[in-house]
Amino acid sequence: MKNVVKNNKIYFYLLGLIFIYAVFLRLDLYVFNRSFWFDEAALAINILDKGFFDLFKELSYYQSAPPMFLVETKVLVNFFSFSEYVFRIIPFFVSIVTLPLFYIFSKYFLYSRQSRLLAVFLFAINTNLIFYSSEFKPYAIDVFAVSALTLLVFKFKLKYPIFLGLIFSAFLWYSYASGIVEFGLILVLLVIVIKNKKNIKNFLLFILPQFINLFLYALHLGEIDNMRMFMSAVWAHGYISKDFSNILELVFDNIFYTFQPYKIVFNSSMIFGTVILSIVCFFGAVFLFKANKFKFYILTLPYFVLLLLSYFGSYPYQDRLVLFLTPMFLVLFAKFFDYFSKNNITLFFVAILIILSFYPVYCSQKIMKNLPSQDKAVFLELSNNYKSSDVIILAETYLPQYLYYSRVFGFCADNVKVEKMNKNIYNYLIFLNSLDKTKNYWFVYSSVKFPGIEDVRPIIEFFGQDREKFIRYNKGKTDLYYVGK
Repeated sequence: MKNVVKNNKIYFYLLGLIFIYAVFLRLDLYVFNRSFWFDEAALAINILDKGFFDLFKELSYYQSAPPMFLVETKVLVNFFSFSEYVFRIIPFFVSIVTLPLFYIFSKYFLYSRQSRLLAVFLFAINTNLIFYSSEFKPYAIDVFAVSALTLLVFKFKLKYPIFLGLIFSAFLWYSYASGIVEFGLILVLLVIVIKNKKNIKNFLLFILPQFINLFLYALHLGEIDNMRMFMSAVWAHGYISKDFSNILELVFDNIFYTFQPYKIVFNSSMIFGTVILSIVCFFGAVFLFKANKFKFYILTLPYFVLLLLSYFGSYPYQDRLVLFLTPMFLVLFAKFFDYFSKNNITLFFVAILIILSFYPVYCSQKIMKNLPSQDKAVFLELSNNYKSSDVIILAETYLPQYLYYSRVFGFCADNVKVEKMNKNIYNYLIFLNSLDKTKNYWFVYSSVKFPGIEDVRPIIEFFGQDREKFIRYNKGKTDLYYVGK
């Protein structure tokens, strides 16, 4: 078995197959072209309605995204016109480029070919990476940033310091999470400079463009301060409590999140699966520390920076916001088997893993296609049945989708009411009772969750029971109700 892996042709043939499989999974979801959900549609409307410089300021519809990501998307939209495909092309393209980049990244930490195949395969089939490769959000860029910035440090260290500093500065405008990675990498380089008492001038030249950029970046953060406070409330569950009572829960939840699609396999025994994955990653970290302390700190220090930021309420340790940690966890997982590579354990594990992965990958791919994908269907139903005398009542959480798809399909309605998010369900009932009962109404309600917001769909159904005709057209992320004659 060892000779098989050592054979260059077979090794690169297997690697090529994994890359092809990874591209196929991402292309399959991209071509499927599921409907925009709230966040995607909201970002799209911001791009369509705002000027280039306005994208560096506070966005509308409770959105926040790196400005250069938005600016480049706007350039593409202006050139090609707008569609879901155009809006999602940057995350898709970046996700494809990240595949070979992650392979190069893994070579710096994993010494055996078996463990590299394992890491690249896990990266290729990772459900989260596939999902966000075809979503109009910047999380695919976050993952690219980890690999790219780390490789730049390995490649140059403090050679060409101004060039390296400019690259670090540029990444901040494309990925908020890259700031966490950069801070960790800068700390490692600083310690090396202090310890060796060398390259002090180069380190200062490296920091100089970042310091200047930080001033401009602070102005941007000041412009979006209200949105940052709002997002802090949305992601409040992702902050480490002051008594550390929830730190293990957050660590386990996010390790489990990282290793999808195997979440499907372990779903009935989440604790068992999480403990196993955590133990393997922990020992992988130990083996990496013993093998090369510099590489250990380069890989893991951004993670500890994240924990610190989470503790002080500056950045949540939760869900897709920490998708950029995926390369680290996958490398640590594979590093455990890297330690045993001489005994062919890793090659055997890779073979078994590939065989056992086809079913959960198939299931996860199917599930992703059915995630918030009803909004377009809801709008088509509305546009086909709406009459000029009808009144459309939109929940605020559906307004971006309505605005976007009304442009896509050229649908125009004169009577549209937008209701603010309700923190009191009885106030919404009072509002419904105040409506003119001689008119026909369409209610569009999305179940996108915001802190403290009540689900008013039962109230709409209660209100509709007294009318001559009541129809619920969809069930799921977005519901369309007709109440009238």
